[in-house]
Formats: sequence, structure tokens, C-alpha cells
Amino acid sequence: MMDSTKGLVNHRGFRKAMELARQKLQHTDFARQCQQAGALMVEADAGHARARLKFIDADYLVDFPSGDVSKVGTGREPPPYDTILILHYLAQARGAPFAGDWISFQQLPDSCLHYPAFRKRVTSILARTFSGKPEDFMRAGSAVAATLSPLGQYALEIRALPRVSCHLLMWPGEDELDTDFNCLFDSSITEYLQAEDIMLLAAVLTSRMVANCKPRPN
Repeated sequence: MMDSTKGLVNHRGFRKAMELARQKLQHTDFARQCQQAGALMVEADAGHARARLKFIDADYLVDFPSGDVSKVGTGREPPPYDTILILHYLAQARGAPFAGDWISFQQLPDSCLHYPAFRKRVTSILARTFSGKPEDFMRAGSAVAATLSPLGQYALEIRALPRVSCHLLMWPGEDELDTDFNCLFDSSITEYLQAEDIMLLAAVLTSRMVANCKPRPN
């Protein structure tokens, strides 16, 4: 299976990044951050709190101050890259409303540092997987709880986090060379995630969509 997050998971610093994300959350006013992130505080007592929020297609619990993340219903810890995105989102949320205008990855602050990875892990993989297959592209959106986007004939809208929305768009061609893909974000995303996190989020969405279109073994 082609996995656009491969390499990130195996990177030596990935576990360290997760620990740093937990530390960053520990130094926040957790109740305030939950309010600004659109997360629901479900427990709060002396020295401990717990919040619930949705990430892509499932609900997760985040414990404070430990920063432990678990899936509602199973108690299982999500993959490291999902955990990092959830923790960074909670720690960095500023409560900005959706702006209603859409920007490309290249328009994000510091995007030049991460655009090569974005192309490699997102648009290039989408092109290799879905070129000439717009119907497959649209069906694969079910893996990321996508809805139809008004931005194009072949376009998907994903509410990845309570206050983070993005659109995946396809302009079909006959082959990979003349088929274009792009990912647009509500401009308010910069109030919640940094460019590296946004690249990782787009890679996670891409990976799930690609996995969803693979034939299942009998």
C-alpha cells in the first residue's frame, strides 16, 4: 500500500516530537484552549482534565496534563502523527472563526520549507493514484468523512478538526501529466496549525484515501 506518511512515522525524532507536543500542551490554560479549539471538556477536577474532540472521522479523548490521546469507544491510542496533530491543534488554537476564503499550501507562512514534502506526500500521490479516475477519487472521500465541495465538479470538503476545514480538488485529464490536484484551506487554519502540521494533515488525508481505494483481499 502506498502510504504518504511513510518515513514520518519511522523518523527518529517522531517520538520526540510527540513528547514535545505533550509538553507544549502542559504549559497552556487547558480549559481556555478547549474553548478556542471547539473541544468539549468532559472531566475537570484538581490536577486533571479531559476533553473530547473529533479528528477526521472519529472522536478522541485528550487527558491533561499527560497529553495522552485515546479513541472513544476503544481506548486505543491513535497513530503518532494523528496524536501530534491533535495535541498541536489543542495547544495552538486561537479561537478564530472560519474566514470563508481559501488559500493554497504555497500561501501559508513558511510553506517554502515544507512544500517539497507536500508535493511528494500529497499532490504527487493523488496524481499517481487517481489520475483518470475521478469517480474513484470521489468515492475515496468516504475514508476521510468528506462531503461534496462547492469548489468544483470533482472536489471534496473535509472537516479534519472542529475548526479546520480543507478541500481536495481534482481537475481530470487523460493521464497523470495532464491531471491536476490541489488542496485548499480556509485561511483561518494559520490560527490553529503551522505549515509543517498542515503538510502532515494533508498527508494523513491522502494516505487514508489511497488506502480506501485499494482492492481488499478475498
